Amino acid sequence: MAGAGIHPYHQQWPPAPAPQPSAPGAPPAPAHPPPILVENPNRPNSDEVRTIFISGLPEDVKERELQNLLRWLPGYEASQVNFKGEHPMGFALFSTPQLAVAAKDALQEMVFDAESKSVLHTEMAKKNLFVKRGEFSLI
Repeated sequence: MAGAGIHPYHQQWPPAPAPQPSAPGAPPAPAHPPPILVENPNRPNSDEVRTIFISGLPEDVKERELQNLLRWLPGYEASQVNFKGEHPMGFALFSTPQLAVAAKDALQEMVFDAESKSVLHTEMAKKNLFVKRGEFSLI
């Protein structure tokens, strides 16, 4: 690539002025200002629960049925159904705790299967759903 830099047309900012020479005996100015830590409000804290627990699923529920129900909810990231124990239990991970609470409220008392009279009951899970790489269910 020819040339010593970026063409001025493509620069994002005007060139920085040359630094002023410091007076003798004055402390040298820092080369760069200290970094400013900015908290991203959209990034959830690692200890915030973003998973909801779903009970009341019919005995013959398929994971795909739960995914198809949840995929339309804002912030939905992944879900799974556990068939351990007497009744299937669903878990759904959302991008933020606020979206998880909204999904929990939207699904509460929803009739999942009118034929088997399955009514969903939701609550916040005790911990977040662990999703293995490559198994993410993106909308």
